[in-house]
Amino acid sequence: MKDFFKSVLASALGTFLAIVGGVFLLAVMVVALASSAGGNREVTTVSLKPKTMLVIGGDLTINDTPAHGAPGLDLLLLGGNGPELDLLRALEAIDLAAKDRQIAGILLSGPLAAGVTQKAEIRRAITAFKKSGKPVIAWIENGSQGEYYLSSVADKVYVHAAGELELKGLASYHMYFGDTLKMLGIGVQVTKVGKYKSAVEPYIGGVMSEPAREQSEALMGGIWKRVLGEVARSRGLTNAAATKTVDSAGVYNAAKAVELKLADKAMHRDELVKQVRAAGAAADESGTSFLQVSLHRYAGKVTLPRSGPRVAIVYAEGEIVDGWGSPGEVGGDRLAHDLRLLRGDKRLKAVVLRVNSPGGSAFASDVVAREVGLLKAQGIPVVVSMGDVAASGGYYISAKASTIMADPSTITGSIGVFGLHFNYGELAKKVNLGTDGVKTGRYADLLAEHRPATPEELAIVQASVDGVYEDFLRVVAEGRNLKRDNVHEIAQGRVWLGEDARGLKLVDKLGGLRDAIKEAKTLAKLEEAELIQIPALHSGRETFLQKILSDGDDDSPLFAKASADPAKDFLKANAKWLRQLRVWNDPRGVYLTCPVRPDRR
Repeated sequence: MKDFFKSVLASALGTFLAIVGGVFLLAVMVVALASSAGGNREVTTVSLKPKTMLVIGGDLTINDTPAHGAPGLDLLLLGGNGPELDLLRALEAIDLAAKDRQIAGILLSGPLAAGVTQKAEIRRAITAFKKSGKPVIAWIENGSQGEYYLSSVADKVYVHAAGELELKGLASYHMYFGDTLKMLGIGVQVTKVGKYKSAVEPYIGGVMSEPAREQSEALMGGIWKRVLGEVARSRGLTNAAATKTVDSAGVYNAAKAVELKLADKAMHRDELVKQVRAAGAAADESGTSFLQVSLHRYAGKVTLPRSGPRVAIVYAEGEIVDGWGSPGEVGGDRLAHDLRLLRGDKRLKAVVLRVNSPGGSAFASDVVAREVGLLKAQGIPVVVSMGDVAASGGYYISAKASTIMADPSTITGSIGVFGLHFNYGELAKKVNLGTDGVKTGRYADLLAEHRPATPEELAIVQASVDGVYEDFLRVVAEGRNLKRDNVHEIAQGRVWLGEDARGLKLVDKLGGLRDAIKEAKTLAKLEEAELIQIPALHSGRETFLQKILSDGDDDSPLFAKASADPAKDFLKANAKWLRQLRVWNDPRGVYLTCPVRPDRR
C-alpha cells in the first residue's frame, strides 16, 4: 500500500512540477551560474564595533548538523524559514563572545527553534557567559513556552507591555485514523514485537493504548519536571510556586507575568532600547536602536581546532532511511560510507557520533551499526552523544559504541520492531476496481496490495520481525555487555528518558555534545585534537537558490520587516507528509521507529 500511495502522489506531484517546471529549471540555471566553488568554509569575516550586543533568537534554527550540500527540491519544499546554525558552533560562539571585548552582552529576543536538549546546552553556555560579568537580557513580545524556557536564564526578563508569555506545561497528542482507514476500505495488518511499540497504533485504532499512555506520561512528566525546575531556579521561585503559577492560567499578559515574577518589567520597544544601552550597548548609526550582531552571523568567527590528531564528529540527524538519503534524513548507506572512510584515516583517533533520530529502516540501522562496531574493533573509540531523541533505530546504531552519553531529557530506548501491510481490497470493492493476474509460486504475490495477507503470509512476516527483534537484542546485549534476557526485560519497545536509561545501563553518562567531545579525547588519550565535522559546513556549496529560499539573517530583531513567501509556505506545509511516505523505504518493510517527536518551538 506504501507503493500504491506513492504512485498516486507521484502522479499528482508530477502534474504540479510540470506546471512550475519552467520556473524551477530557470532557478536551476541561475544556480549553476551563481554557484561558487565547493570546499569547506568555516570562517566568515565579521567586523564588529565596540559595545555590540550579541542577539540570540530572531527565528534562528539550531540543528545538530552543520548546513551542507547544494539545495534541491527538498529545500524548496521543506527548508526552514530563517537562518540555521549547528549546535557546536552556537555553543562555541557564546564562549567566544564572553572573551570578545567588542561584545557588550547578550540579548535573547524572539523564537529559537531547537529541541529541549539543545536549549538546555545553550542555557548552560549562557550561564557560563554570565561569569564574564557581561549582562544577559531577555526580551519577550509574545513568547512561546520554549522561548520562555531559554529566556528565563537571563539576568533580566522584559516583556512587551502589550504582549504575553506562556508557561503552561507539556501536551502530546497523535491523530488516530485506523477507523477512518477501515471506513475507506483500506486494510492494515500489523506484525510487531514489544507491547510498548506504539508507532503502529495510529494506523489500527482510534485511541491510545494503555502501555502507550503509561510511557507517554512518564516521558512528559520527566521532561516537564526538568524544564519547570530550571525555570524556577533561574527566576528565584520554589517549585511549588512555579507549579501553582502554571496551573493558574498558562498564558500571562505582561502585567501578570511581572506580578508572578516570571518577568522583571513590562515596557515598549523604545524603552527596551534605553535599557540595553544602559547595560552597555552603543547606539547604532540611526540613533534609534543599538549595535547588534546575530548569533548566526557572529558564529562565523568560530574556528575549530585544525592541528594534531583528528577527532571526527559525525552527525546522524533525522529519520533513518535505506540508501543514500536526502538532507534532513540519515541515509544508511551514506552514514556507513562516512564511517568506513574514517576507519581508513591514519590520523583519526576517535569518533563522536551525534545521534538525533527516532529511527526508521531496520536494514539501514543494521548497516550503520556494523560500521560502528568495526571502528571500535579497530581500536578507535566511538562516543555516542544523544540529542533530543535517539530511540529505536537511533539506539540500534548507538549500542555498539565505546561510551554512550545522553542528556537527562533525551528520549531513548524503544527497543522493538514492527511491520505494516496496507491493502486496498475493500476499497476496490467499493469503487468496482478489479485486480487479476497469474503467479508461478505459492508466495509469489506475498503481501500483495490488492488483498489482505493470509495467516500463513503474516506468519512469514512475523518470523522476519521476530528475527530483527532478536538481532536488536543481540546488538544491545553485546554492545552494552548485558545478557539477552535482561535486555528483553527493559526492551518491549519501551521508551526511556536519558537519566532513567543510565540506571538501566543503556546509557553510560549524562552530558551534552561538548562533554562527548571531551570524553572522546580522554579515551583516545589526547590533550589537543583537530575537530572535523561530517557532514562539514558547506561541504557542498552555498548557492543563490539557498539564499532566495531563506528569509535572511536580519541583525535587527526589533525592527525586522516581514519577508515570508506565502507560496513557499504553502509548498512546505503540504509537502511534509510526502516526506513521511518517502522515508518508509526499508527493503523488507520492517522498521525500528519511535513515534515521539519533541516540540522544538
